Amino acid sequence: MNRASAVSAYVADLLATPEHGRAWAGERWWPQSLAQGAAGVALLHIERARTGDSSWGRAQAWLECAVTQGVDASLASHLFYGAPALAYVLDRAQSVRPEFGPQLARLDAAVDRIVAERLGRARARLAAGERPVLAEFDTIRGLSGLGSLLLARDEHHSLLPGVVSYLVALTEPLTVDGADAPGWWARVGPDGKKDPRFPAGHANTGMAHGICGPLALLALALQRGIAVQGCAETMGRILDWLDAWQQSDAGQAWWPYWITEAQYSGAEKIVGPQRPSWCYGAAGVAHAQLLAAQALGDSARAERLRAVLSRVFTAAPASPVVNDASLCHGYAGLALLAHTTGTARADDLLEPILGSGDAHTVATELISTGGIGLLEGAAGTALALHTLTGPAPESGWAGFLLCDPTGGARG
Repeated sequence: MNRASAVSAYVADLLATPEHGRAWAGERWWPQSLAQGAAGVALLHIERARTGDSSWGRAQAWLECAVTQGVDASLASHLFYGAPALAYVLDRAQSVRPEFGPQLARLDAAVDRIVAERLGRARARLAAGERPVLAEFDTIRGLSGLGSLLLARDEHHSLLPGVVSYLVALTEPLTVDGADAPGWWARVGPDGKKDPRFPAGHANTGMAHGICGPLALLALALQRGIAVQGCAETMGRILDWLDAWQQSDAGQAWWPYWITEAQYSGAEKIVGPQRPSWCYGAAGVAHAQLLAAQALGDSARAERLRAVLSRVFTAAPASPVVNDASLCHGYAGLALLAHTTGTARADDLLEPILGSGDAHTVATELISTGGIGLLEGAAGTALALHTLTGPAPESGWAGFLLCDPTGGARG
């Protein structure tokens, strides 16, 4: 067993049961959460069972824990919480244990209702000429994330064209109180709430909460033949925006996390560069653009973006601003993108996670510093270590990052 596999195995052992996980999580205990709770830890054990590196019993125990308090199928649920999160995990589980079909069918029905109602509300907001909130459209809480779930479950899903059409409409310029701005200019701050530091809202750039989530989903949908009128033009509009705000520092391209009213008007300058992570920063933004370039057949742009990613990944191990192990904003996420794009060696980006301590010490530190979760914690890091350093790296589990989703048909 190599060292990366050993660290992954120790994390899985330390999180062998929900009781172990609860002891580590303390107050940060959300069973239905894909990002931070039992649903996400279950995915680690599902993938380890898939490769024969763990028993199915561990995955089963965490799945049962995820639903022990019921399943939230309200409009507050999203890809990373509640019925959609559990549908995502059970979709992966079903490929190992087909008996989950009936439960997954019930979750599918709940997800379909949630998506349909969320689309209805988004269309009503558009018709009213109001600015959106981030949770309407983003990857974490919004329709881009829900669309990625539909794409993973069934690329011929009847609601997918509606999601794509909504994202096309989202990007149309919008005039509010005499001020013109992109249609995705949110009326809230980056945390999704009204913020006095952002009195006029902002335009978010990131993969997690900004326009690159919609861009990635549009590209993946187009690649799978989901052709909606205006889709290509919409991707072009987003790419033009990103081109306009692209910055450069010592020959390295980067993009600001968001644009404020003062920056949009030219009254304030952009400050950076910032951390080049999946959620915000050059790696996630360049990857979304690469997906779009590939979908549009723009080989020149694709080549430029591969070069950008290669430089980001080469510089990251020595970067003072990349300082954690997570999928969301650390080395595991960078390694996953490097593997997906083929622009760098994933092993080189996972190496900083391993440090100099023994495997058990590293695993313990990953949980104690990052928590148990999939998105920002040890479960996600362990999953990246397990799959990306194995004999046949397979990252189909990463569709929740709009990174490498698996398409198919419900069954």
